[in-house]
This record gives sequence, C-alpha cells and structure tokens, in this order.
Amino acid sequence: MKHFTAVPIALTLFSLAAASVKAQTETGWRRLVPGIELGLFPAPGDQRQMQIVRVNARSHPLQLCSASATQPMLTVEQWAAKQKLCLVVNAGMYDKDGSTHCGYLKNHDFILPAAFRGDYSSICVFSPLAKEAAAFRLLDTDDAGIEKNILSQYAVAVQNLRLIKHPGENRWMQQPKMWSEAALGEDKDGNALFIFCRTPSTMHDFNEHLLKLPINLVSAQHLDGGPPA
Repeated sequence: MKHFTAVPIALTLFSLAAASVKAQTETGWRRLVPGIELGLFPAPGDQRQMQIVRVNARSHPLQLCSASATQPMLTVEQWAAKQKLCLVVNAGMYDKDGSTHCGYLKNHDFILPAAFRGDYSSICVFSPLAKEAAAFRLLDTDDAGIEKNILSQYAVAVQNLRLIKHPGENRWMQQPKMWSEAALGEDKDGNALFIFCRTPSTMHDFNEHLLKLPINLVSAQHLDGGPPA
C-alpha cells in the first residue's frame, strides 16, 4: 500500500504557495500562513534553488493517508482534493509491487511489518497519544528504548533510510551515485522540514549541504529519489 504524508490545510493554500514562489527573490523563509513557511535555498553545487517547506506540526498536525483504502488508487492531486490537503509527499520507498512500504509502518491499528527493518535507521512519528509527547519527531532506531518508550506514545510511525542522525551527523559514506531527492527533516525547534532538491547529488554531499544551510537541521530521512521524487 502506497502511503503519503500530508498536511491538512485548506486547498486555497495551493495558489498562495505558487504566488509566494514567484514573489520571493532571495533565499530564506517566507510565511505562507501562520505555522507554514516556504524556504528557497541554493542547491548543492548548482545555481538553482531547492525548496523546503517548514511546518509547525503543533498547529498543523500531519496525517498518513493510505492508498490501499481507496479504489481506484488516487493521484496526488486527487488526494489533496479529497482530504483538503495543501502538501502531499510520498511517505517513503515502496516495494516492487509499486505500493507496499518498504520499512516498518504503523498507522493507528494498521502495522506493517511486525518489527523494525534493520537497515532503515530513521523513524518518523506523529499523531501523539500522550499529552506530553511532541507533535512530530524524527528518531534514530539504534537509540535505546525507541520501541518500548517512544512508539507507544504515537499513533503513526514511518521507518525509512536515515540521512542525518540526531543531532546533525551525516551518516552516508561518499559514493558515485547521484539523484534528485525528496527528504523529511526535523529542526532544533521540532518543526517538520519537507525538502525537495531537483539537482542530482550524492547523498553524502546532499547531507553536508543541508547541515550548512541556515535551517537548524538536526535529523533527516530519505523519502524518495530520482524521477519519482
């Protein structure tokens, strides 16, 4: 089942976001609505720009939408219209069947598979069940107590490949492969950062570039790469 991470705000934000992209000429943040900002920053090794949407998950809670629950499968645009969403992104890599999420996934009562995937070292959690829990977090699965102490506090958890380990450690070795990247990050204030870079880059260089940007990034995970991103 293909899954999408979404931000449920009124659809009128689509036109507002498009206007803001055209109006902004300098790198940095522009507020779209309270709690959601668009950032345009230099892409790694390129004069083009990469886009980052910063979301305060406390005021704009995230949700996980499952394509398996719809017949027929919806496009991203149809998802946005159906659920009244302003931001929709693939929640992670999917299997050869084109739909099944590759890592551990928990969406309320639905869990797939029963245990963490060993080579996926980042897990995103939101929809807190406990009042004291943060609205959104990116966790490292190799930290002690994650399954017992943290996952029980959240209704949604999505495991993916790790890019940057908290509190800002690049975990990718250099390699020759390069691709465009869609990633999810967390900043030091607990905001969710939806990152898209069209310019191909190695993930090592991409991570180093992100850590040098003025976005206060502390952790990040891979969502999708290449043309699907």
